[in-house]
Amino acid sequence: MNELYPGCVEGWLPSGLRVLAVPMDHVHSAAMGVWIRVGSRHDPPGQQGLAHVLEHMVFKGTQRRSALEIAQVIDTLGGHLNGATNKETTFYFTSVLDEGFTEGLSVITDLVSQPRLLPQDLERERTVILEEIRGVEDAPEDVVFELLAARLWGADHPLGWPVSGSRQAVTELTHPDLVAHFQRSYVPSRSVLVACGSITPDELLEEAEQIPWGDGHDNAQLSSPPTPAAGLTLAERDIQQVHIAMGFPTVPATDPRRHTVELLSSLLGGGVSSRLFQRVREERGLLYTVFSGTSYYSDAGALSVYAACDNENLEQVLDLIWAELTDMAQEPPDARDLDRAKRRLRSGFLLGQEEPAGRMARLGTAASLGLPLLPPQEILARLDRIGASDVQELAAATFRPERAVLSLVGRSAAFMERAAGRLVEVDG
Repeated sequence: MNELYPGCVEGWLPSGLRVLAVPMDHVHSAAMGVWIRVGSRHDPPGQQGLAHVLEHMVFKGTQRRSALEIAQVIDTLGGHLNGATNKETTFYFTSVLDEGFTEGLSVITDLVSQPRLLPQDLERERTVILEEIRGVEDAPEDVVFELLAARLWGADHPLGWPVSGSRQAVTELTHPDLVAHFQRSYVPSRSVLVACGSITPDELLEEAEQIPWGDGHDNAQLSSPPTPAAGLTLAERDIQQVHIAMGFPTVPATDPRRHTVELLSSLLGGGVSSRLFQRVREERGLLYTVFSGTSYYSDAGALSVYAACDNENLEQVLDLIWAELTDMAQEPPDARDLDRAKRRLRSGFLLGQEEPAGRMARLGTAASLGLPLLPPQEILARLDRIGASDVQELAAATFRPERAVLSLVGRSAAFMERAAGRLVEVDG
């Protein structure tokens, strides 16, 4: 294996599988995961939710272990096992004591290489997934972000589709659909195996060589870059608050300016000292929850703001959010605020590197998105080099009315349109 930077090594198998390892001598546990470069974005048209359904089905058992046996192994090892589907990746991970490394790795690699995928399991799990979708539909804080994505990236573009799919599409998925998706997507050349903690890189590579991958070929569904849109979208729900999501397109994952985007978001709504929290909650007392966040894809990215407030405060809250965005676009941040935001990001990053699972997640996410794998010191150095003018210039390019998407979920569409229509174009 080759050293990428001190403490991190990389190996490649003839199958095309990439293997990353970070030994940590001071711990007695190991975290390992497999990232597959396929997500909801790669679902074929009419089969929205396929990647998410497959993730569920993988846990129903493998050729060597039943679902119960998988659970018993992980419980016996004192660890945990989970998986998740995103827009562009699906990943499976586990954490165990070092004595359970080999068995834990065997379980996680079995899941991705030889799941059973039985028709009867699909029928049972379909009901579970439909209930999960209903849960999202009943949660206005989830609905408002689904609306935001559909408007920002386009309801006809895969990035605008819900990860879990629609009830109709999931209901109509067949067992052959599932098997075909697995065979074209879960292949070594689309996968990254990452392990961190009390591990030996050479042993990891030897174990990886034993993974029983099938004969699948990398022919996953491709997707063209999105064309961001703007405007207002509304949804009525019989609820007491109005849920607000405002979003702007930014930069893709591979763009070095993503560090500036993170700093901009931290200043805006990244913590209790952020501008939005202080201005809207602490100074004005208009709501309980307000924050900002970021998302990145291979060819797109976004910065979003979320808030929830009483109907009578909606106009004030929207005005205050927009005022903060405008101010950040017109004036560079105060040196003390900038330093505080940098220190917050730095601390969060370093705390995440304290545990094997944190290091595993960073490496797996970066590798699956095609980012260069940089040593932590270089990432922190890049953050430190960002100046106040860099933040202000990015804010000025980002926070423009013609680039804004505003999504609202509340009791009355007419009321929300009157309150918000003056800020962004109403969706026709």
